[in-house]
Amino acid sequence: MSGASPSSTVIPGPNIILGRSASKDLPPPYVDSPIFAQRAETGLYDEIADQIAQMNTEALANIDYPDHFTRVIEEWSHNHKYMDKEGNELRVAIVGEVVGPAHGTILRAHGNYFSRYGDDFKPIDDKSKIKDTLALCAPTCATTKMSNTFLNQLNTLGQVTDADTDKDIRKGNVCHSIFPREGVQNHDIIVTHMLPKYGVPPKPKRMAKRKLDEVDEEAAAPVALVLPSGDNIKFGAHYEPTLLEDYGGLYFNHVKAKLVQLDVRDTQNDLIGPWKFYDALKPGTLVLVLASLHCFVMSDEKSKRERKVYQINAHSVCVLAESDQPVEKRTRPIAPNDSAPLPDRPSTSSVAFSAFRVPVIPAADPMESDNDSVVGKTSSRGKGKRAKRD
Repeated sequence: MSGASPSSTVIPGPNIILGRSASKDLPPPYVDSPIFAQRAETGLYDEIADQIAQMNTEALANIDYPDHFTRVIEEWSHNHKYMDKEGNELRVAIVGEVVGPAHGTILRAHGNYFSRYGDDFKPIDDKSKIKDTLALCAPTCATTKMSNTFLNQLNTLGQVTDADTDKDIRKGNVCHSIFPREGVQNHDIIVTHMLPKYGVPPKPKRMAKRKLDEVDEEAAAPVALVLPSGDNIKFGAHYEPTLLEDYGGLYFNHVKAKLVQLDVRDTQNDLIGPWKFYDALKPGTLVLVLASLHCFVMSDEKSKRERKVYQINAHSVCVLAESDQPVEKRTRPIAPNDSAPLPDRPSTSSVAFSAFRVPVIPAADPMESDNDSVVGKTSSRGKGKRAKRD
């Protein structure tokens, strides 16, 4: 997204790299894979771009700040909330292609958690707010329509942060922007924060009476780790964290917290279990995200300065096109005095977001396709001007 102007002070946060282009440093055969060109040749990109355009103010690419949404400052925290013209929290669709961890995506058992090692180390507990992040770039081999849609998203986000830039520079404030900045070299990635990964399940309304002869029978039964399936996968459901291949060890100190089912769906609109995120959201996956925009303001009493953190929260994620890239191998995080990693084991959305459907278009045979057909109508993550693209 676009953020502050080049002259403002922007510092990167932990685990987030803003100054690297998603179009560079990608290991082969990422760019050589035929699926990306097929998305353009089959019309998938243009169909998605057309549907985004039809979403009007419910898509980030179609709105401008402050014409279509406004900022509200909370009295008690001074944080900024972004609201639509009806006074509701702004929720907009963002489209993009998932990039790898080197460019900002964090998908792992300990999410974006960071703690100092040594005596200051604090393990993850029930109160820790752990989130994964999805970093999105302009789709590979994007058509002009698709590329302009992504650039228009950057443009809107730039309008949000640019509105504060001059004032912040005068005050000497520090802007920590997770919004990328169009017009600044390599800042072409949109980083979104997913909702909390773990949570304590609510207490049942009433404890059921148990028969005494059932206690011993159940206690004696071995506990097996079974992957939920079918009706057991529900939005907001809680699962055992050990379903994640990289969960375990002294890095985690959960007592009651469980793994939470977020609103992440596949191309058939079925929920994806969090233990499948590593594969379902790997680099190259094209997704649609229902997001809200936020700005957190922290004051430094000594310097009398403010530190602003602009952030995008992903409330729902829908896979529009799967990737053929390999899944990154995850290992258990190591805490001080921990043992070595264990060996590997074999939402409510807006109406427009929920109604978004991917057209069923047969994939083109790369052996029969005209190589020149894509060159004339596609563009790789190009840089754009401030003006909106048609």
